[in-house]
Amino acid sequence: MRHWATGVAVITTQSPRGPHGMTVNSLLSVSLDPPTVLISLKRGSRTEGVIERTGRFTVNVLTAGQHALADRFTRRRAFGEEEFAGVAHRPSPGGGGPELAGSAAVFSCAVTRRIEVGDHTLVVAEATDVRAEPTGGVDGPLVYAGRRYRTLTEGDPAPETVPERSAGTL
Repeated sequence: MRHWATGVAVITTQSPRGPHGMTVNSLLSVSLDPPTVLISLKRGSRTEGVIERTGRFTVNVLTAGQHALADRFTRRRAFGEEEFAGVAHRPSPGGGGPELAGSAAVFSCAVTRRIEVGDHTLVVAEATDVRAEPTGGVDGPLVYAGRRYRTLTEGDPAPETVPERSAGTL
């Protein structure tokens, strides 16, 4: 899957022990009406457990300038304000986890369905509150591919011209 490029987000939750966050690249838009998203969480993870108990979470879509923030939430940490020390954030008015400053978009979500597949749980949720920066963030989205963070503004060489092929072939 390292050849598949994805966006990067931090999922935040609010437990009785305090806020918690986890970086994901398994975020999918499922429906526009109602606005619905899907995230994939490792079964038994702390984030999966809190979301199962609370039924709520917040999606913070990261911008290209937030790769250090993405790295921060990939490591195991204690729950609570200590985990968010030094990270600009505010409580989510939608009742999920903290909203991270500088995110390109923030979705407050309420779980509508859980589906167990292999060692993961697919969590389907309705976005009950959506806020987005009009420009999508100053630096554009943060992207993950080839086991590293990338941006859409990198000076990648122009793609090669793909020769025409007959219908039904790649």
